[in-house]
Amino acid sequence: MTFWKGLRTSYGGSLAFLAACPLLALVPVVFELLQHVAEVHIGMYDSIAAAKALEHHPLRMALGMVKVLALLVPTYWITRFVHTRSPRFAAQRDPLAMRLFAGVVAIHIALSAAQLFGLPQTPGALLAGLAGGLIVQCLLVAWTVAATLGDASIGPVASVRIMARRLPWTIAFTVVAMLPLMIPHYLLGAAAIMAPRVWLWPILTVDALLVGWLCAVMAASNYVAAMRAVGLAGGALRPSGVADVAGPTALSPYPG
Repeated sequence: MTFWKGLRTSYGGSLAFLAACPLLALVPVVFELLQHVAEVHIGMYDSIAAAKALEHHPLRMALGMVKVLALLVPTYWITRFVHTRSPRFAAQRDPLAMRLFAGVVAIHIALSAAQLFGLPQTPGALLAGLAGGLIVQCLLVAWTVAATLGDASIGPVASVRIMARRLPWTIAFTVVAMLPLMIPHYLLGAAAIMAPRVWLWPILTVDALLVGWLCAVMAASNYVAAMRAVGLAGGALRPSGVADVAGPTALSPYPG
């Protein structure tokens, strides 16, 4: 798969998921709005000085961990949808897939907690934590996708072996896939501080909706990167529960 085709697959799959599964897509949006409610409550958008002073407020940090979970859980639905284009398969509570995915969630929650609470709050440490987290995420992405689909053949160790060979491509692809939405996300955060107060909630609402789309793009790009690496390694992912889903689209993976 080419870089450009991977981006088209990621964004096309994300938009298809938003259209086919709107209620599931709203999960990260709701939790982003809850965090914004807390930020407004503590006065974070009152001024640039307030934003800097309250960046690590306990309430905001606690809700930040909740939001991490709210971004992780939809990965289950998004990945399964992008693989089959079947809303039913996406929402299916497959016991094996859910058990495997629980392990993925636990690891990512632990990594996020270490980044949020375990690192010194200095620019250098935060940048190192961000870079380290991205590398770990890219090395584990084959496991993440396999677990989501209910394929137990790829665990964390196998994922590292598969993805290590494709790490530069995967990192570059992951970053490029996020940037078109990540940049406006940060710009909206700045606008919420500097714009007239009457625009605060319209800006924060648009930002929350953008985060919902960003969540879908991140999961879809993870799927693309994992499928590419697994394919180049001569393997293939075999989802569980496909036979239980009606419709021909459930039997053939999303092209690319």
